[in-house]
Amino acid sequence: MWWKLAAGAAAGLVVGHFVVPGYWLWLVVGVVAGYLAETFNRRRKGRTVAAGH
Repeated sequence: MWWKLAAGAAAGLVVGHFVVPGYWLWLVVGVVAGYLAETFNRRRKGRTVAAGH
């Protein structure tokens, strides 16, 4: 999970370099996006196991 958060943070820093309002907002957005991606993948994986696939 940590690598998704780190990837989101890195993407946020890159975007923040070019897009207003700057680094910190996009860093937070990237970390939150990484967390949401991990949560979505865990739920999807749980559904697949529960369905017997």
